[in-house]
Amino acid sequence: MKNKIAITIGDPAGIGPEIIIKALDSLSDNNKYLLIGNKDLFTKTAKNINTKIPDNIEIIDVPCDISKINIGQVGIESGRLSFLALHKACELTNNKEIRAIVTAPLSKKAINLAGFNFSGQTEILQKYLAEDMCLSNKAEMLFVSKDFRVLLLTRHIKLASVSESLKPNNIIESINALNNSLIKDFKVLKPKLAICGLNPHSGEDGLIGNEEKAILIPVINTLKQKYNIDIAGPFPADTLWIKAAKPYLNSERQPYDAYIACYHDQGLIPIKLLAMDSTVNTTINLPIIRTSPSHGTAFDIAGKNIADFSSMRHAIDLADTISG
Repeated sequence: MKNKIAITIGDPAGIGPEIIIKALDSLSDNNKYLLIGNKDLFTKTAKNINTKIPDNIEIIDVPCDISKINIGQVGIESGRLSFLALHKACELTNNKEIRAIVTAPLSKKAINLAGFNFSGQTEILQKYLAEDMCLSNKAEMLFVSKDFRVLLLTRHIKLASVSESLKPNNIIESINALNNSLIKDFKVLKPKLAICGLNPHSGEDGLIGNEEKAILIPVINTLKQKYNIDIAGPFPADTLWIKAAKPYLNSERQPYDAYIACYHDQGLIPIKLLAMDSTVNTTINLPIIRTSPSHGTAFDIAGKNIADFSSMRHAIDLADTISG
């Protein structure tokens, strides 16, 4: 088991099992991967899509009542299985038995129905890795497609709470973690960063909001002066994403090694619009690298054998590259 990459099943009522098996079928060396989920569900899914689970792949079986799992529907049993599979991956990490985690999508509603009150997989990893390993590190969500990378300063919170959640110390910690990950994980010698303003036109010098002047600009100055981080901004988000889109579409190098968004949709709309099938959700600043497809459970197409496994394959490849 040591030095393997763990792949968790995600929500079994969604496309998770399907895209995992399809991605593994496209790989030449399956001996380095470990599946965590329900063995019977993996086997049933493989049969439904007319393929086989590779003979040399190890499966850690998480028991569940398959009769209570309805494909394409949110359910308690599927939420319980998806949570327990990820929790098992955390245990293996704490025991230093794996080198990376790849997670299929789960349903936030399902895990909460099952009694696990988390807003996403990143928050589960944050709790069980940081708590068990006595770490104070805050998990960070970085979305990656080639050299186009987007960090979110806030994640799954309502839009009305974003401004009050942008605390200077938290922003400094997040950007330091990003800078360190770019150097350590992505081998960028001297990262060059750009940050979006929160308000339209970056606040128009205080006319459309004061967060840029009160929070972001002082943080940028601190990052430059105290931490020697190369960061520019805050830029109006609409024009900053144009600077990212043109080189991406032309297969040219990005002008910045990573972009920093103040809230979920500000960062995810541009990268998913440009690169939905190749974008990988990457959790950094934890004792292990975690990657995941950029899409969700896709209940509407679950069980139909039409799910695109491209993002899952990219997630597996990136986990292998970073942790290898």
